Amino acid sequence: MITFERMDNKQFKDYLKFMLPDYIRDTAEHYKLDTELATEKAEKQMEQLLPDEEKTEGQHLFQIKSENELAGYLWFHVSKEEKKAFLYHIYLLDAFRKRGIAQAALRFFENESKDEGADYVGLHVFGSNENAIALYTKLGYKQASISMNKVL
Repeated sequence: MITFERMDNKQFKDYLKFMLPDYIRDTAEHYKLDTELATEKAEKQMEQLLPDEEKTEGQHLFQIKSENELAGYLWFHVSKEEKKAFLYHIYLLDAFRKRGIAQAALRFFENESKDEGADYVGLHVFGSNENAIALYTKLGYKQASISMNKVL
């Protein structure tokens, strides 16, 4: 059974320790930044998005559990004024991949967003994440924009 449990403050802090290094690495790699600058940008972004940590209004942070075992994380924001939601992060631990859990988490995100008044959901995915792109496409997500870069 798949469940979604809101993070408490300790779980939130553990999540940031887990998530930030990967986010910094991906940001540095995809935007051609040095690690120091990518770290500074990521930390500033977290402060802006989550000023009250896991209790920030509109932000939804969950642990994904499979049979009461931590399987991954889900983070999204719902803007009631704009009637839209944005998926910031979905991550499954390796042992829980290819089991339908990501699809269940995306459905949960969509249902929770709709329940809060959103009539539109969006997300960002790095172009190199082919598995995620295939899943999003399968679930009806459409490409809205493309960001490209070239090393000179």
